[in-house]
Amino acid sequence: MEDRIQAEAPPAIRVTHVVFDFEGGGLESMVAAMAAKFRGTTVATSLITLGGRVGRLGAATRERFDQFVVARPTRGLSMLLPLGLAADIRRTRADVVHVHSGSWYKGAKAARLAGVGRVVYTEHGREHDDPRLMRWLDRRAAARTDVVVAVSTRLRDYLAGAVGVDAVKLRVVHNAVDTSVFAPGPAPADLRAALKIPPDALVVGSVGRLEAVKAYERLVDAAAALRGRLPCPLAVVICGDGSLKHELRARAERLGVGDQVYLPGWTDQPVRFYRLLDAFVLCSRSEGESVSLMEAMACGIPPVVTDVGASAEIVGGELAAQVVPAGREASLPDVIAATLRRPPPDRAALGAAARRRAAAHYGLDGMIAAYERLYREGLAATAAEAD
Repeated sequence: MEDRIQAEAPPAIRVTHVVFDFEGGGLESMVAAMAAKFRGTTVATSLITLGGRVGRLGAATRERFDQFVVARPTRGLSMLLPLGLAADIRRTRADVVHVHSGSWYKGAKAARLAGVGRVVYTEHGREHDDPRLMRWLDRRAAARTDVVVAVSTRLRDYLAGAVGVDAVKLRVVHNAVDTSVFAPGPAPADLRAALKIPPDALVVGSVGRLEAVKAYERLVDAAAALRGRLPCPLAVVICGDGSLKHELRARAERLGVGDQVYLPGWTDQPVRFYRLLDAFVLCSRSEGESVSLMEAMACGIPPVVTDVGASAEIVGGELAAQVVPAGREASLPDVIAATLRRPPPDRAALGAAARRRAAAHYGLDGMIAAYERLYREGLAATAAEAD
């Protein structure tokens, strides 16, 4: 009988994520999903949040992390000399520090002060107005970073060309979602009733921060523009919190669609919300690689997106008609109308195509494997240099 050779398990490593806040959002949801996947494996995951609070998402997911540290906010020289954050990183005994958007300069510098040998940074997306000072700081942060990950090829090219990050350090790792969790299912009648959406209404909506970059006023305006153009009443539901909530509500009232626009706030059950929709609308001015778009597509919901960031790439060629071209954002109501006027079987076919695209290209396992390779390759190189 031939001897069976078992593959040796990889050595245990400790990865500490540094995020600005853990209140909620695509970036934060992705980190939480990574922690869930790595739990119980040879990759121990810790998290440090700089916002001074656990956050709503943190409260819901903190048990996924080996350690969950709420850093004490500091002022003054903390950016130039982040000794407190360095001490927090040392306490997590990190082999790798993985910094995310909003924390790059401070996180990378603190990791080096803490003596961590491997620093990975993920750029999840740039604001449409990218100040020169921020780009200068990012170049300084990149000098302290071993690998700079962009979530799309478009973003990688921007980091190399506009920001000035050394191309040798750049990698592309697409965002991803758990397609076993975000999956098609029946529309929740109880949620529809709780929101008081009319039974005959078509429902479009989105999930995200109620901030200027998300441009949700475009969706409110679309509701007004579509009056009388659809075979059924229209309901617009935008889940999320932010500084523009009251402004969006006032805009809807001013345009005469206050009874059609629903702003229920944060949702900790996004799957149920996505399944309520006849179309998911991402109308942002700027995006990196939208996790909420991937989630909705994985749930089999037809998307409508503006052509920013990687949104058109996520949607793919088969659904190219669902993309509002750059510079033609005023045509958003037309694309929504074309989607909702389709017979239900045709909308179902759009949703099925969206699900296939998400499952084939944006499944969580591929992203997890890619990041683990980045973590381990760097540690192996460090060990080889020591030898």
